[in-house]
Amino acid sequence: MAFLEIAGLEKNYRSEAGVVAALKGVELQVEEGTFLGVMGPSGSGKSTFLSCLGGLCHPSNGTIRVDGIDLYHLSGERLADFRAEYLGFVFQSFNLIPYLTALENVMLPLAIQSLATSKKRERAEEALQRVGLAQRADHLPSQLSGGEQERVAIARALVNAPPLILADEPTGSLDSATSAEIMALLTEINRTGQTIVMVTHNPDNRRYFHRMITLRDGRIAEDQTTAGG
Repeated sequence: MAFLEIAGLEKNYRSEAGVVAALKGVELQVEEGTFLGVMGPSGSGKSTFLSCLGGLCHPSNGTIRVDGIDLYHLSGERLADFRAEYLGFVFQSFNLIPYLTALENVMLPLAIQSLATSKKRERAEEALQRVGLAQRADHLPSQLSGGEQERVAIARALVNAPPLILADEPTGSLDSATSAEIMALLTEINRTGQTIVMVTHNPDNRRYFHRMITLRDGRIAEDQTTAGG
């Protein structure tokens, strides 16, 4: 059984012009520990695909199973528990809380866990250490560079040790040198066994992936093993 199993995935949106089909019968199986890249032109369905995979956007049809768990057969509360346990999210816009320090931002996913505050701090410090930012723990996002903010976002995604990380254009707003540093960091994380699904527009990133799919008009147009595999 594959770690990710996607069958007949469809997502339709209603607009003034009628129904827009964002995803059209996507079929995909991904083994655990894969670094999967998702590419495609604007409007191809990449963001919708990632949102569905993260339990954030209920599909119109089809199923998504992660580690054998059927996401959209879970109740709302159980789906929230699933996201907290299984998923780490990394976004292009960082989504950091501006008035919290790097350490406090990384601690956020631990808020719902019944852990002592000292243990939460310890886990967050370990996550920042892992991304090379232990010395910046007490800095606010505004005091960090774009690359440092992205590292904080990655640390926040790692703090729960989730088996699956979903990354939406994590290098999209960074210069080429910083982008390479972030991709090297994600590759290192992937080597520890975590599965990563990453949306990107940058063709240079394909060398880091084990596998890459290209979406066009809501369908998988290409599915290939890449240099990283």
